[in-house]
Amino acid sequence: MKRPPKMLWVLASCSAIAAVAVFTWFGYFAQFFLSTKGSGNIEQHSALLPPDWQTYRADAWSVGYPKDFEVHTRDDGAVWFLPSGADDKKTYFLVTQEALSLDAFTIARDADGYRAPTDVTISNYPAAKYVIGNNHTEYVISYHDGVVIVASDEIDDETIAIMFATFALKTE
Repeated sequence: MKRPPKMLWVLASCSAIAAVAVFTWFGYFAQFFLSTKGSGNIEQHSALLPPDWQTYRADAWSVGYPKDFEVHTRDDGAVWFLPSGADDKKTYFLVTQEALSLDAFTIARDADGYRAPTDVTISNYPAAKYVIGNNHTEYVISYHDGVVIVASDEIDDETIAIMFATFALKTE
């Protein structure tokens, strides 16, 4: 059997080095070489987060908000955001979780007389959209064994729109 020319060995070696370099450059080997901190959950971050904003991180979700907003937590775990000094009777931005499946939540709302929800995508997550009253809008997102509810009375406000765009659920 005839031995292949040295040029083929050089070409094969260069191709192998180039393939490894491409995989390294684009991060395909990152899962093998980079350790994840904490519980192994990866938090998604939005490129739309303005540089002078802060990020609020809960166990299952995170959202960007302006520095001049106040953050309040209720006893039931709901977190709401409002401008400093604003009327707290208005829901500027609220996030809460419930231990119901999306189907069970929809059935319970239907039994309470709410209008049927609209299927939408909010922050890249499929959700059920409820419009309650004139301006109150709730997006119910299925998350593991429960739902995350993101709500606002100021859905057309630019600041609230950015908050919705920066909302992210932790993924595994």
